[in-house]
Amino acid sequence: MKHPLRSAVCTEGRRMAGARALWLATGMKREQMGKPIIAIANSFTQFVPGHTHLHEVGQFVKQEIEKLGCYAAEFNTIAIDDGIAMGHDGMLYSLPSRDIIADSVEYMVQAHKADALVCISNCDKITPGMLMASMRLNIPTVFVSGGAMEAGELNGEHVDLITAMVKGADTSVGDEELQRVEALACPGCGCCSGMFTANSMNCLTEALGLSLPGNGTIVATHENRRRLFADAAKLIVENARKYYEEGDESVLPLHIATRRAFLNAMTLDIAMGGSTNTVLHLLAVANEAGVDFKMKDIDELSRRVPCLCKLSPNTTRYSVQD
Repeated sequence: MKHPLRSAVCTEGRRMAGARALWLATGMKREQMGKPIIAIANSFTQFVPGHTHLHEVGQFVKQEIEKLGCYAAEFNTIAIDDGIAMGHDGMLYSLPSRDIIADSVEYMVQAHKADALVCISNCDKITPGMLMASMRLNIPTVFVSGGAMEAGELNGEHVDLITAMVKGADTSVGDEELQRVEALACPGCGCCSGMFTANSMNCLTEALGLSLPGNGTIVATHENRRRLFADAAKLIVENARKYYEEGDESVLPLHIATRRAFLNAMTLDIAMGGSTNTVLHLLAVANEAGVDFKMKDIDELSRRVPCLCKLSPNTTRYSVQD
């Protein structure tokens, strides 16, 4: 059975003439009314290197969606850089920001009755916050991250954010050497190059079934990342049509992110040596989804699943790009 478009309540009927006038003012064309409205939840900011390139990403995803016959509307939410917020009271705001992100995405999508959602996330609290929102909304949703930063290189070895932190705490390191490390540790856009929280969570969205393969590992500057953005746009249009035109509920987040999917995600996290912060976030997402996934499940998995992968910060030899 077909499902009516959620957006119909604010695009159809004489009583919604005012809403249609406002939609037209945003740039929606008359012929786009009645088509699925796909919200793009972006997290572009110039405060976080993992997010500095996301404005262009959002516009590209919008263009790709509209080529395929839907209407796309982008909005932004906040993003805190834990590395910059660390070491002072700024870190008090990091974890609470996850819940603000979840609320803001939910509020924007619900208030404007979007039919589907693309989440463009990347760094630590943004992906979990958007995951929480996607469970609450339960409309066709696809995640696509901005991608990992490449590792820096100094004297033939990888350097990254942790290198800079360690060198900064080492009093035997001179100011000139420290400045060289600072200049090379984070060479461009993308989330920090090791298997930290951001890259871990972007891998886990794959294991949950909410993003395409490569979401967690293709570096931000690689041409395949742009292909991934285009593929994500294509997938959300396909899933929106499956749900609204064919009545296929298998494309909804609550049908995808099952207990089995959460167990799969945590198994991956343990095997790849991911961030322990994923425990905190996966439990929160499972709670929003109403999935019976608890600490005891994580404990049981950790006793039998081996760690197979060793990336920074567990080694200086390998980063996500490898």
